[in-house]
Amino acid sequence: MLLRHGESEGNAQGRMQGRRDFPLSALGREQAAEAGRFIRSSGLSLNAVYSSPLKRASETAAIVAEVGVRPVAVLDEDLPEIGAGSLEGLNEAEIRLAHPEFMHRPLSETGDFAAYGGESNADVQLRLTRLMARLEARHRETEERVLLVGHGGFHYQLVKALLCEPIPRVCIIKFGNCTVSLLRMRLRRGLYMGELVFHVPVEMMGGRASGEGAGRLFG
Repeated sequence: MLLRHGESEGNAQGRMQGRRDFPLSALGREQAAEAGRFIRSSGLSLNAVYSSPLKRASETAAIVAEVGVRPVAVLDEDLPEIGAGSLEGLNEAEIRLAHPEFMHRPLSETGDFAAYGGESNADVQLRLTRLMARLEARHRETEERVLLVGHGGFHYQLVKALLCEPIPRVCIIKFGNCTVSLLRMRLRRGLYMGELVFHVPVEMMGGRASGEGAGRLFG
């Protein structure tokens, strides 16, 4: 199960976040509580919860725990958002001024920030492969269910890796603030078959969605 963090102050300001450590906004805290209640009411028990250490994710995980989702999250150093280098902290107008070419990049370059001093696509694939191997080693034998609380960009890359072979550069799927996704993985002939069981935005849980500007920039 994947949970993107609630709206952060950076989202509300329309800023590229990456590894910048913005806390949740007031709306983000509301969204986190709504997502927690949705997960709790689903009846799907969790064997483990892991969270990105960045504030917007770890605060979301803490609020989810407060409304009754257990166990409490363990921070995982492979779950932070994709590093965006010199783009981090900038809003759209500032990016257009400093890096005008960025706004015209093709979708095939999504998730690669090497040109700006951030993570390359290869860096991201290595990190998520390491994460998946560790989770498989911990939870494979008993078919356990785990919740990952993290970020839109990294979750986008993770879903591609879990559902597609070979991994495509482009997949048209949106992760709004506090979207909850459930993927079921089953081993068949040495290959994991992935099933996207649901992908629920916060407004379908009864919560308030973030403004359109919050989802336009990465993180």
